[in-house]
Amino acid sequence: MLNNEKSEINSINLCPRIYYYFTKTFYMKHLFILLFFANITAFGQVQRVIEGQSVIRDNIIANNEFNFFRDWSNIASFKSGIGESVMLFPIVYSSPDGKVVLHGLQLNAFVKRQVPATVYTSTNVSNFASAYAKDFFSRSVFIDKEDVKKMITYIERDIVPNLETTYKKQSKEYVYKCKEMFMSFLIDEKQLRITMHISDYGPLGDGHGAGEQIEFWTESQVETIPKFLASIKEAYSKMK
Repeated sequence: MLNNEKSEINSINLCPRIYYYFTKTFYMKHLFILLFFANITAFGQVQRVIEGQSVIRDNIIANNEFNFFRDWSNIASFKSGIGESVMLFPIVYSSPDGKVVLHGLQLNAFVKRQVPATVYTSTNVSNFASAYAKDFFSRSVFIDKEDVKKMITYIERDIVPNLETTYKKQSKEYVYKCKEMFMSFLIDEKQLRITMHISDYGPLGDGHGAGEQIEFWTESQVETIPKFLASIKEAYSKMK
C-alpha cells in the first residue's frame, strides 16, 4: 500500500475519534458551567418548603358534588425567556345547596420538565442533551382567600418598594408561603428575580403521578409586578 493511501485511511479512521472528543469536550464544559451556576443559586437561596394543601383542594377531594367557577376576564401572569408561564385567576368553589362557598385563586404553571439530578452527574452526553428536549407540562394549585390577602400585603410591603434596590456584594430575599405555593423576590446585587415553587399534585390534581415541586422564575418580568399586583387586588376585591 502506498504511503499516501495509508495516510488517507488513517485520517478517515481519526475523524470519528476527533468528532467524539470535541463533542464530549463541548458538552462536558457546558455541563460544568451549568453545575457551577446551579451551586451558586442553591447557595444564594433559602430552602423552598411547602406543606399542607388548600381548603379549596380539601373540599374538592372530600365531596363528590360541587360547583366550580373560573373567571378568565382578570388574569395575573408572568412569563420567562424560555417560554414558561404562570397565570393566576379568580375561582369560586361552592356546594350544590350553596351552604359552602369558597373564594380564591387558581395558579396554572406551564413549565419545562426538570432535569433529574442523576442526569447532572452523568457523563453520558446523549442523556444530558435529551433531558432538555422533553415537552412542557402544566400543573395547577389553589390559593385560599385569606392567603390571597397575605400575598397582596407581601407584594405591597416587600417587593414594590424594593424594585430599584441594589446591593454591593450582598443579597436579600423576601419570601411568602402559603399551603401550595412558595414565592420569593431575590435581590442579588443588581439582579432581581421572582421565583415561584408550587406543589405538584399530578395531572388530575389528586396526587397520582405527582412529583415534588415545580419551579418557575423570571428576571425579565420583574418590572411588571405593579400590573400583576393590580390584577390580584381586583380579584380579591370581588371575593365575598
